[in-house]
Amino acid sequence: MMQTGAEFVLSPVGVIKIVSLLCMIVSGMIFITAGDCVESRVWTVTYITITTGSALLTMISYSSFALNLVRTDRGLKTQHITVLAMSYVVFCFLLIVSIITMTQCTHSVQVIQKIPEPLTMIAAVLLAISGTILFLRWKSTVQTEELHLHSQEHELPDVSTDPGMARKSVMV
Repeated sequence: MMQTGAEFVLSPVGVIKIVSLLCMIVSGMIFITAGDCVESRVWTVTYITITTGSALLTMISYSSFALNLVRTDRGLKTQHITVLAMSYVVFCFLLIVSIITMTQCTHSVQVIQKIPEPLTMIAAVLLAISGTILFLRWKSTVQTEELHLHSQEHELPDVSTDPGMARKSVMV
């Protein structure tokens, strides 16, 4: 049974994706407004670019499920595999850029300047979790439907409703 867009938005996976997206947006905003890393311009630009790109990909992924855009079985399979792969790629990029930026930007004066990178790591973990759960839930739904269809194919015909299948009496 496929979820509607509203069911996805209210599901645990939908909520986790939104929280992940919000973490990325908030961490990027804090990073930009609280003073960027003066020690390394390269990692400042990289962090902002990766975080913004990841937020955009997450928003597109979320929207495709929330708007229930894909309806065919083949499309759903492609969508779920793509979202899983994207979740792990974004997870890796966000984790790497957050760790490197955190180690490069060590002269943070204010406490708020230490928030963006850990918040981005939380977003990365949540994104990987939501992608995994979404894929596993879809996979179990597909397997359940396949088992149901397979069991219907192998059911014995009902003798009482099919006169051609009824046994003939030996006493005739």
